[in-house]
Amino acid sequence: MPTHGSIAVSCARPPCDYWQPANSPFSRLRRGRPQYAVRQSTSGAASLAPISDKIDMPIPTGAPPPCGRLNGGETQMKIFMSGARGFAVALVGAGALAATSCGEVQGTPENTAAQVSANDPVSAPGAAGEQELRRTANDVANLLDDDVVPPTVELTSPALDSFLRGTVALTADASDDVGVARVDFLLDGATVIGTATQAPYTVNWNTTATSGPHSLTAQAFDAAGNPGTSSAVSVLVDNHVPIILIGPPQYNPSNQNYVRGIVNVGWAVTDQSLSGVAYVEFLQNGAWMGSTSGLPDASTYYYSWDTRVLGNRSYTLTLRATDNAGNVQTSTRNLIVDNALPSVNLVAPANGTQVSGVVTLTAYAGDSQALLYVRFEVDGEMLTPFSTSSPFTKTWDTTGKSGTHQIVAIAVDRAGNSKRSNVATVTVP
Repeated sequence: MPTHGSIAVSCARPPCDYWQPANSPFSRLRRGRPQYAVRQSTSGAASLAPISDKIDMPIPTGAPPPCGRLNGGETQMKIFMSGARGFAVALVGAGALAATSCGEVQGTPENTAAQVSANDPVSAPGAAGEQELRRTANDVANLLDDDVVPPTVELTSPALDSFLRGTVALTADASDDVGVARVDFLLDGATVIGTATQAPYTVNWNTTATSGPHSLTAQAFDAAGNPGTSSAVSVLVDNHVPIILIGPPQYNPSNQNYVRGIVNVGWAVTDQSLSGVAYVEFLQNGAWMGSTSGLPDASTYYYSWDTRVLGNRSYTLTLRATDNAGNVQTSTRNLIVDNALPSVNLVAPANGTQVSGVVTLTAYAGDSQALLYVRFEVDGEMLTPFSTSSPFTKTWDTTGKSGTHQIVAIAVDRAGNSKRSNVATVTVP
């Protein structure tokens, strides 16, 4: 290939040194500038695409056509140079620069077109893929600077010491005096989570398989391959909901789920030593009643539930626990409010009667919710066992108990409400 003046032959394999397009004047060129993509037609003509980084265009199949005139109406492309210098024009096929360029033209900073020979090769016959027009700079006038300055990069999201769960957007700011080629996002300094090639530099990270503490960094590369790494950001991934255990009042066969008065309803909550419990909320029949926070992990949270203002019926109480990563767990229990006293009437023996031997004490009793038992007392002393079904009776042996005695029946429901009956005074001879 002939040369013109001090023009040298272009490089044969990328990466090469490219001229800066118009609209960015400069005095010294940098390596790794943008490229111009071209499209060849079967007639042998090629058109210059708009200024861009590697535009992907349709390529004819089969053997590439011969080189044509690379002007395509774009003869007024401006390429800024330090003085009038020539440059080589080459077609690239299948990702590699041709062994020789299709032609060479000497140009000035303006009005540059490239007339190339039909006899120069462009790529191997039959090669397919993207065709690129590369204007390759010749360093005969010491116009090129090697790019050895790495990009600067900062991981802007998530913030330091964040609690994360689910799919999280990772975002970085990156800049370079030549241009940022890509930004890699790294997990624990080794695993590439994802790569972004243009601003805003962001990728989505699925954290569902990575619970626990981790370190995140962003690494930016320029066109020359120089890497720049951000400061590490420590995060804690928590994809597990809190664990809730029901506390008091516990179910037992006696009271079952009946409550009365002011009840301390409790739940034990733990976040398994991950992000920690942020707060818990109390709900009654789905309505928010209050919240609390600030307790250490594995604490019991209590809600002081005043049932005295409620109707006597069943209620659904829910504890909703949220950890610092935003995971939510709920625990629901049903409690029956009963603040009504049972009814009771001592019917035998009658008041003022004389009794002897073994006497049967009898009472009638009832409750709006659930009666538990009726117990009988003689002179304040309980007789056992208690009577648990109607008719409520108990035998009393009066042998050796001469004198006057007072008898009373006491009804107790499952919530713990109790009512004393009328008193019967009897005489044992």
